[in-house]
Amino acid sequence: MKKAAWIIIILLIVIAGYVAAGPFLTAYSIRTALVEQDSEKLSDNIDFPALRQNVKDQFRAIMMKKASTELQDNPFAAIATGFAAKMADGVVDTVITPSGLASLMEKKTSKSGHESESDSTSSKKEDLFKNARYSYDSFSKFSVWVPNDKGEELRFVLKREGFSWKLVNIVIPVDKKS
Repeated sequence: MKKAAWIIIILLIVIAGYVAAGPFLTAYSIRTALVEQDSEKLSDNIDFPALRQNVKDQFRAIMMKKASTELQDNPFAAIATGFAAKMADGVVDTVITPSGLASLMEKKTSKSGHESESDSTSSKKEDLFKNARYSYDSFSKFSVWVPNDKGEELRFVLKREGFSWKLVNIVIPVDKKS
């Protein structure tokens, strides 16, 4: 009887350890998939419908904020904002795909210089989460905070689905001046 109890306790500890390490493993897997340009591996770690919707909501909120301050007296402001929102939705749908994210990271991390472009890109991608902060927001929500060149932090939000974790949101830093 004692042996069975110890096996159950050890099994529960292993499961709890796996669940606790899950978001770190997912972040590592996303970084590896970007470095290896493996869109299939990338899509295994990202909930694309949720990510697209969250990014669209952010862009709409940013546009509405700018439109309310800049276009207050313009009677066509609502129409222009509607067109801009539809355009933003199309851009998000195009970019937030496995291949779209990989190519976006390719463009963001490439730089000109004496190094070969593939070496530079690969090392930049490997450094993607280098100075990142990690935090549990709740039992099933985890954030990876990555600083950018402007001193702002880009927040990657992972959500637990069963025993696995998936990227569901990228919170884009909003310019404080606007």
